[in-house]
Amino acid sequence: MSCLTLLSISWQHILILLIFIPSYFVPTFIALSRKKSNTGAIFALNLFLGWSLIGWAGALIWALSNKEGHQQTITGNTSSNIDQLTQLKALHDQGVITDAEFETQKKRLLQ
Repeated sequence: MSCLTLLSISWQHILILLIFIPSYFVPTFIALSRKKSNTGAIFALNLFLGWSLIGWAGALIWALSNKEGHQQTITGNTSSNIDQLTQLKALHDQGVITDAEFETQKKRLLQ
């Protein structure tokens, strides 16, 4: 009879679990929705250390961080751009191209 009482779960317990489990994994859901590259690591932190307030807050802060978006990549050959800028300046100094053409081409090369 005692085994039966341990297995019987009331609807209140089920309701509490249905509210608690999704709120426990909020950092993971945020990481998934933001398509973070380290979602698995955030999930692991959330799963294993989320029970402590510090672990849950750490996972939440990590999920909300924007460090990935601030990386800047350099495309093209930078030495080639420097050479082209040098040639462009020489043409400008010789009067072959106008100031407006020089500025337009310089902006294109520096992008």
